[in-house]
Amino acid sequence: MNLPLPAEGPAHQSTLSLESRPTLKASGPGEILQVIPYLLGFHAERSVVIVAMHKKQVVVSARYDLDGPPECAEPLCHAAAAAGASRVLVALYDEAITGHPLAHRDYLEGLRQLFDKYEFDEVDALAVGDGRWWSYRCENGRCCPSGGTELVTSGAVAAGAVAEGLVALPGRADLEAELEADEPRMIEVLEAILAFGAVDDDRPDAVVRAEDWANVRRFVRDARRGGGVPTPELAARVLWALTDLAVRDAVIGFLTSRPDPNVEVAWRDLVRIAPPLWRAPAATVYALWCLAGGSGARANIAIDAALAVDPNYSMARLLGESQVRGVNPYDFIAGLAEESSRIGRRIQRKRSPWGEAERSRVKANANRE
Repeated sequence: MNLPLPAEGPAHQSTLSLESRPTLKASGPGEILQVIPYLLGFHAERSVVIVAMHKKQVVVSARYDLDGPPECAEPLCHAAAAAGASRVLVALYDEAITGHPLAHRDYLEGLRQLFDKYEFDEVDALAVGDGRWWSYRCENGRCCPSGGTELVTSGAVAAGAVAEGLVALPGRADLEAELEADEPRMIEVLEAILAFGAVDDDRPDAVVRAEDWANVRRFVRDARRGGGVPTPELAARVLWALTDLAVRDAVIGFLTSRPDPNVEVAWRDLVRIAPPLWRAPAATVYALWCLAGGSGARANIAIDAALAVDPNYSMARLLGESQVRGVNPYDFIAGLAEESSRIGRRIQRKRSPWGEAERSRVKANANRE
């Protein structure tokens, strides 16, 4: 089985696409279980994980809480079918599972009804708990002992994932902690925003927007070079710039190529120091970077962070809905990024960011946001 991993490496190295991501080979349920935490970004607890495949290539994978009904898997099945998947593997994680009779068989039957609806073949169904795993499909003691098989977390496949730059945190809470507010620095950034925001600027809008876009490009350039944490003044300028929908949309143009992981970290750090009134745009941009890099779990947390401070922020809501509907993030982002690149070039030339056909749509979106 070939498992596509999140794209990592220098920016502009290749066009963003599913095929351009590095792959990792896994054979058998034990090796697949090794790599699942790296697909998710964290070790699953009381979770349902479904991996959908086209032939031997993974095309869609997702996790949701085991407390949710089997119907929670419907969007994943829809997305998998749209991506050409014909086979699925499901793993149920629950520390209460300690052996036969395996728990959650009724739950699995509910999932199988969905799989039948979409005409998926079930490769395997696994139960994972107490550091061991079992197969719901096999009770042959020679290959599937009643006491389970030890869950290996540091084998060759896991090492390969680490070599690709992937990290598997202990749990989802650890991902949420990545966006915890850095309050001392947030106060510094807020003071910087208030300082220049109080100054009247009577320059033409096109000139102001071009300067805002220049600050964003400087932020991204510094991040690519490993520039570290931005000064409060630059952070403030970038957060202010992102409140302009044209500048925010232009930022998406950076994702026409493989996203630089250093830039993803920079957007994450910006979210952490963003005062609440300015956090939604930054969190949404970070979510897009996570999706482009293959980290749906981080993207979902960033979307939640954006909507927590602004429930009506339409771009975050659009991203969240696309996740629920199972839209392929690579197709979604590629479509946005192509037009966004043009917007950035127009802003640099101090021209209207959008063509005539786009102006009414943008005004309508601006009114909603």
